[in-house]
This record gives sequence, C-alpha cells and structure tokens, in this order.
Amino acid sequence: MEKKNKKYMYVIMVIIILLIITIGVSYALWIMRSEQKEENILSTSCLNVTMEEELNNVSLNNTIPISDEEGLGKVPFSFKIKNNCEEYADYTINLEMLSETTLESKYVKIALSEKGDRGVATKLDAYKEYEELKSTGTKEGRQLKSGKLKPSEEKDYELRIWLDENVTINDDTMGKMYKSKIIVESEIGEKPYTESILNGTDPVLDGGLIPITINEENGTVTRADETEKWYSYREQKWANAVILRDGVEDPGANEPIDEKNIESYFVWIPRYRYEIFDEGNYPDITTEINNAKTINIVFESKDKPVQNGTNVGQWLTHPAFTSFNTNGIWVGKFETGYDGAERAVDSEVNPANEKAAIEAANKVIIKPNTYAWREIQLAKAYTVGRNYETTLNSHLIKNIEWGAVAYLQHSEYGTHQRVRLNNNFNYLTGYAAVHEPTIGFTGTSESCSTNPEACNEFGVVAKPGEDGEYNTNYFNKKSVIASTTGNYTGIFDMSGGAWEFVMGGLDDNSTGDGKTGKLSSGRHNVWNSGFNGKLTCPECSDDGIEINHEITKVTGGIDLPTDERYYDKYDYDTKVITFNRGKLGDATKEIGPFITMTYLTLTRNVSSWYNTEAWFIISERPWFIRGGCNTNGTGAGLFSFDLARGINENVVGFRLALAF
Repeated sequence: MEKKNKKYMYVIMVIIILLIITIGVSYALWIMRSEQKEENILSTSCLNVTMEEELNNVSLNNTIPISDEEGLGKVPFSFKIKNNCEEYADYTINLEMLSETTLESKYVKIALSEKGDRGVATKLDAYKEYEELKSTGTKEGRQLKSGKLKPSEEKDYELRIWLDENVTINDDTMGKMYKSKIIVESEIGEKPYTESILNGTDPVLDGGLIPITINEENGTVTRADETEKWYSYREQKWANAVILRDGVEDPGANEPIDEKNIESYFVWIPRYRYEIFDEGNYPDITTEINNAKTINIVFESKDKPVQNGTNVGQWLTHPAFTSFNTNGIWVGKFETGYDGAERAVDSEVNPANEKAAIEAANKVIIKPNTYAWREIQLAKAYTVGRNYETTLNSHLIKNIEWGAVAYLQHSEYGTHQRVRLNNNFNYLTGYAAVHEPTIGFTGTSESCSTNPEACNEFGVVAKPGEDGEYNTNYFNKKSVIASTTGNYTGIFDMSGGAWEFVMGGLDDNSTGDGKTGKLSSGRHNVWNSGFNGKLTCPECSDDGIEINHEITKVTGGIDLPTDERYYDKYDYDTKVITFNRGKLGDATKEIGPFITMTYLTLTRNVSSWYNTEAWFIISERPWFIRGGCNTNGTGAGLFSFDLARGINENVVGFRLALAF
C-alpha cells in the first residue's frame, strides 16, 4: 500500500486589517473573503477525500480588537472534509500565511472547531509552526489540527479569526495586512486500535500528545503504536499520553522515551453515563454509616443522546463531558509541578499579576518525583492552566471533572476502593504511603508500628526519586497502590500530596437569591482568589490581619471567566453542612450521609465514603479544594473536599485538564 502519496486542499481567506487613528481612538477595518468557488476533490488509487466549503463572505467592518467571547460569536468560515474510501485517512488542517501578510501571528486569535461547538480562542502563534510549506509564496504555516477519518466519515469544521483584544495602539499593527489560506493534507492511514467497550470514546490525540505505554515493573515509558493495543479499560489499564519538552522529536512507535525528555503526563477519561446511586439530599449532619459502593458506568459517544436522569436508578451522562461536548478529557497524571524546583520551597511561586502568570505557564511540568507547585493564588493557577497548552484547551480542572475521575475510579474500570495516601512531606508527586492510615488529621505524625489504631504517618525523603521511611517513590512498583487503577496507568496524587484547587466556587449572592449571581472573588480584601468580583464576607474579621471592611469587591485582579464551561458555580450559603447544594457527578452531595468524627482532640466533618473530609463552601471560604493533604490521614482521599479562601497557601496546589 502506498501510504505517503499526499494531496492538498486549499481554501484562501483574505483578512485585511487597517488601523486608523482619529482623535486618539483606534479602530480596525476587517474584510474576510473566501475566494474558492468549487468543491475540492482529492483522489489516489485507494483514497478519495473531498472538501466542501460554505461561502460565508464574512465582513467585519469598522470594528476594534474584540474579546474572545465576541470572536467566538462571529459568523465562521465553514468547510467539510469527507473520506470516501474504504481505508482510514490521516489528515492535518494547516493555516498558511501568504507572502503579502505583514501582520504578525501573535496579534491574531482563531478558533477552529467542529460544527456546532463554540471552539476555543487561541493565539495563532501558539500553534505548532509548520515548516514544510506546501506552496510557493507562503510566509508562515501553522498546524491547527490533525486526526483520522474512518471510511465514509465526514467532519464539518468552522474557523473564526479576529484581532486579539489585547492589541493596543502601541503594537505594530498599523496599516498591516493578514492574508492566509487553509490547506488540508491527507494520506492513507492505518486503522487505530479501539476498545469495543468504549463505544467510540477512545482517546483523542492532537497537538503534540504522544501515546505511551508504561512498563508495569518500573514505570519506564515507551512510545505506543496506535494501531496496536496500548490501553484496556476492561483490564483497568487507562490510556496515557505525554507532551515532550521543546525540541524533542517524537521517537516513533515502540521506541523508549527518556524521562528527562518528558514535560507532562496525561490520562484519558472516556465519556460515560452512570447510574445515579444517591440523590444527595443531605442538608445536615446525620449518623455514621459506611456507604461506599461500586458505581455502574457505561461509556457512550457524544453522538448518542444525552441521558438526563435525576433520580436513583436513572442514568446521567456525566456533566464533565457535556460541558465541552467531548468524547473524553485528558487529566494531569500528577499534581502540577514547578519546572526547575530543587527544593519544596522552590515550588512555592505566586506570580505577581496576570501577565506574570501567563509567562509562568512555561514552568508547568506534570511528572513523578517533582515538587508540586503550591503557594499560588487561585486566579493565578487558573491563568497558568489556560495558558499552558492553549491549542489543547488546557485549564484548571473543574470540580465536576474531579468527580468524573472519582466515579470512573470507583467503577469496575478502576480499583473501586480507597486510594492510598501520598504522605510525602516534601510535596513530591507520585509517592505512596507504606501503610494505610487508620486515623484522620491529628496535627502530628502517628507511627503505625507503635500505634496501629491511630496510624497517620508522614515524612520527608532525602531527595526526589528515593524512598523514605514512610513512603515509596513512583518508580518503585509499590507506589501503584496510590493510583486510581492500582497500576502505573492510573492517576496519582488524588489522595494526599497537596490539597488541590479546582474551579468550583460560590455564587456571590449579588442578585439576592444566592443562585443567579456571579462567582464570588473571596472572603474580604486580604483573603480572596485574586479574581475581580464581589467579596462575600467583607465584614469578617481575622486576628492579626488588617482588613479594610469598606472594600466590597476586588477590581485590580484577574477577570473571572465568562465562559461557563470553565467553572462550576454553587448556591450561596453560610453553613458548611448543607451538602445538598452539590451537583450530581461532582463527588460531593452523593457521597453522604455526613457525620462528625474526633481524632484525638480535633473534630472534622467527614463523608460516609471512607470518612474523607467533607466541608461545603460558604461565604467565608467560597472555593473548593480537593483530595486532602499529606498529613490528613484517612481524611484525605479521592472523595475528600474542603473549603478555601482562594489565597496562596503552601498546602494547596492544582491540577490541569485538557478538553478538545
């Protein structure tokens, strides 16, 4: 079979940008025009791909640089690609800037999406530069997307282009022109491996994600062959992928990947529906009970009708997947680390402002035996996440997405038992406690050998990658007990390590009903998330902290996201025990009943799922954190949740997810 016989399809778009200054005000004249008139047809002896376009002569006249929200709402340029052959087809969609272009890519925002999806606003220069330019007169090329087409499969795409809202009069955009064309490149491809039980929700690879297999004995990594079996959810072996460090080439199928060449690990969570097992009607503390159970899950494609159950025994398509309308999400395999940190204190970094947080995104690493990034304010963590891999729609994991991982773990496709604590006091990722704790947070390390009934050990290690007295490092096979699958393919650090910020916050009660307002910023002018917004407890006092009670909102920080896909909002309340405010699927309200337990002299609210800590967000602490800390003992866990102020704290880190 001739596999390298490539053909190309072209759609030319012209965008002319003219900035005119009148009385100190700048505005732009945009013209977007399709010059193609007929259907493209590409053929080889066994490959026939067609591309059709909808001739949307989009004219954006007398406009200024616009927000992402406005850009995503613009009329798109639409085109369709279809594989009319009996073979699989690999394809890439490239955007090439013609020689007449004088406007730099860094000023342009685009959104490429399948029809019906809003897409993700991404700076053009964030896409991989495509050096093999396919036509004369091309100045620059960017690879927007790659994928596979099944025989007879077709996909409708929409492309939106606009001028970044951050462009100012001081930028080099005066009188500039932007002219580009779409090139769709295709070649015959081999059928990728799929697993029948996933029902079409097999992992989606794009934008530099490299599929891998992990050695079951020592955790070393090999580049997977996508046409062979490289995951099996039936066998509790979840799909893993990595992003390589800049300048490192894809080694090719079945070749080893040196750990030093890996920047980040991600694990695929396939889209599924689950049978509702508890409606979560717990408005208060009740009696002690052990209520953990195996959750019934069926994987389902986004092409299937969404299930909208609300009662026990009914089925609900997990909301983590419907918000982005994806066949799954990639979740960081470990807590996010800070690249270059050589001590725990080196990873305590809180960028000064939004610009610094955007720049700090290049310090993200998601790897084992690295120091978790802590002491970062929530708004900065969110900004780092959104700017890490924009072409893959990276973001700070949401509360509902955390729940999606938890429910998959507690189905037949995960271990469906307590996940072992990471009790490493250095906040090193991927570690596992030698012994299962038997008591919750006591404030001190309680030796399991001397006090088995009150066991809560935690401790340091000499250096990353070495075992400690109380814990084992990731590359020691014993560590897999801290994985969601009980093997190396699962997700780590979801019990212990550091507490983790998630994008789940309280309604600011600005409308008076506690339900229809915006996300709150935080408690008061000192303790808040760094997001601009209302403060829900400006009258609150704190010993030793000088507070300006006249300040009722944050105005000089980072804007709250307006796109509801990137956060979960919860009803306003002042009581931490009104657990029925949770959402189906987020692993809060459904894991009751809830009780109080006393560990030595310390009393905690806990759930009936392994007695993990359970504190619902309130006006004084309006943001969720998940997973527990290295010192929390039985209070830490995959189902643990607590309330936080959103401030930078050395016990709180964060985790990233990808949804595209």
